[in-house]
Amino acid sequence: MTFVTTSLAIAGVAAASIPILIHLLLRRRRRPMAWAAMTLLMEAARRHRRRSRLEQILLLAVRAILVALLGVALAQPLLGERSTILGSRTVHLVLDDGLAGGLVEPDGRTTLERQSADAIEVIESLGGNDRVAVTLAGSPVRRLVFGPSTDHRSTIRAIEGLTSREGATDLAAALELVNTGIDETGKQEIHVFSDFRRGSLDDRRRPSPIRDASGAPIELIASSPIETTDSNTQVVSIETARTPLSAAGAGDLLLVDVGLRRTGALDEAVTNVRLGGDAIAGVENRRVEWPAGRAEARVDFQIRVDEDGGLLEATIDPDSLPLDDRRVTIVPGREPTRVLLVDREDLVGATRLDRLRGTDWFERALLPSPDTVIVEAIDIDRTDPSTIGERDLEGVSLLVLGRPDLLPEDFNETLASWVRRGGVAVVLPPGETTIRAWASPMLERLDLPWAVALESIAVDPPRPLPSEQPDSPLTSLIDSEMVELAPSVRIDRRLPVEGVPDGDLVLVDEGGDPVLLDAPVGAGRVVFFAVTPELGWTDLPVRPLMVPLVQEIARQGTALSRRGGDGVVGDRAPTFRSTGITRVEMPGMSDREVGGDGIDIPERSGVATGVDLAGRIVEQAVINPDVRGGLIEPVGRDAVEAWLEPAGSWRFTGAEVDAIEVTENRGSLAVTLVAIVLALAIIELLLARWFARGGLRTRRSRGLTGANADAELDRSRRGGAAA
Repeated sequence: MTFVTTSLAIAGVAAASIPILIHLLLRRRRRPMAWAAMTLLMEAARRHRRRSRLEQILLLAVRAILVALLGVALAQPLLGERSTILGSRTVHLVLDDGLAGGLVEPDGRTTLERQSADAIEVIESLGGNDRVAVTLAGSPVRRLVFGPSTDHRSTIRAIEGLTSREGATDLAAALELVNTGIDETGKQEIHVFSDFRRGSLDDRRRPSPIRDASGAPIELIASSPIETTDSNTQVVSIETARTPLSAAGAGDLLLVDVGLRRTGALDEAVTNVRLGGDAIAGVENRRVEWPAGRAEARVDFQIRVDEDGGLLEATIDPDSLPLDDRRVTIVPGREPTRVLLVDREDLVGATRLDRLRGTDWFERALLPSPDTVIVEAIDIDRTDPSTIGERDLEGVSLLVLGRPDLLPEDFNETLASWVRRGGVAVVLPPGETTIRAWASPMLERLDLPWAVALESIAVDPPRPLPSEQPDSPLTSLIDSEMVELAPSVRIDRRLPVEGVPDGDLVLVDEGGDPVLLDAPVGAGRVVFFAVTPELGWTDLPVRPLMVPLVQEIARQGTALSRRGGDGVVGDRAPTFRSTGITRVEMPGMSDREVGGDGIDIPERSGVATGVDLAGRIVEQAVINPDVRGGLIEPVGRDAVEAWLEPAGSWRFTGAEVDAIEVTENRGSLAVTLVAIVLALAIIELLLARWFARGGLRTRRSRGLTGANADAELDRSRRGGAAA
């Protein structure tokens, strides 16, 4: 048995000694004083001493038990499953404070506030010796208090101060963290407070089995999954792409694509989209009308940005879940894009078209005419592949490898590191015959699954490009033109590539073999030509597709790499390209020094700033909410049970019901004890009055003492015989 207030139980048992002390004090021997008729009284006392002793023992026992039970009842005892061998238990609470916890409910509270109130009720129902631990499931997962604690008030205050995070919920990681904190003694309980919406359950990762090292059973309790369907509109993306610099020089014309998504109820609705920030002078507005059942929409803007660039923010009307109603990106200032072409120097100088190398055609497509203002936007350098090093990559946005087979063996590691920081690498197979296995070591460092052959093969007969090409973010702006541009291209030779995921395909030939590949690597990208742009391989260099294709690789590739460097709350740290950054400042977190462990996972959205030793701002990166956590469709109890099943056997109940069960189990025993105390009080009163009037009298002792009693007894016997 354990008690909610152990001190009251101890005080009650101690108070049971009070009637005993009174009894002992009243039994103190006094000096006898002789007086008349004392002999008769002494005879009466001698005859009735046994009866008086029995009366006193009965009253003393009733009074002592009454006081002790009263103290025990006030201490509120717990029996059965609510008590443990050691007199305490440990309750682990898991709170879903992910993005969906910010959903505003009809009563004005957020989902997290409701779940926090349920958790507080459970804590308030615990005994004084019970320990409680709180784990927060919003990414990044963490403990609210350090270790299980008996300080219930401080834990409650910490829960009351919680606000929803903008990261997705990771219940599997939260349960794993709880499992590592389970000790080997005492009863263990785990309570999960979550609505178990679609964004809270990751099918790619399920919880591990939860076990106590001592083998004792662990009670697993979860809130009932939500059944109501709410509605939420999210800003899931904001993508930018530059058009060529305006001839007037008044700034860049920027194409902005804002992606919206609805989850939950898909009724008819209207959403207003606003585009603002310090990158543009004013605010642009668009109106989106949603028909019933439509879940996604894209909104296009064409704006003129300031020459210095800046922050660009897309927002929508506030809805029931405001945490995913905005998204931010950074538009870089008007600076030339540095392109580095890596190829051997042509000492003779190629004038014939059939002698131009892949890097030559790439340069011509980047700068189709020396008189255009595009020249101001692109800065092209060349270097020899055998001497390239890390210093050559400083400030470079686009790296074109014309002879990857001639790169130093230790350059692959440098290349992979540069790409992961946000660089775009374009790989052209060598036009000349080579037997060196250059592709496998490079792709291995880049963690790409492609399998590239050692030698190229001839395509006989030549294959054209079909008009229908795979959907790729690299060519999204020229998709409408691809129908006319692609069929004119012919493929005569290619480098076989296998093991390419469908999402990495940009161009394929009529036989379905890869022609151009694109894949993200860290914050950067790798663009791989399986058909090098030389006339011995293809007529692509002299076809109309060449210029827009290369332009999109340069513009969209660098834009995609910038977005790849953005941070995501609870999932991905921002990536900084610039060197010289020694400290990173992130919203809602203390400043962190840049070291070998990298940058911490962000906990809040906003702008992260990289500064140097002098405190100067070197680079900025944005941190956006993880919109996966805003998927608010109800999942259903069966699906939740199946997802939680690997952890153990769960009991689903509302948190408030569980707290009431504890209170009822505790209160029912206390009420029973109080009733027993009242009954004992009545019994004590009746016994005291009965004993005061003569108590356990016999026919011998009916109010008479000594010789009078004997005479009365003799008369009674004679009367009975005469009858």
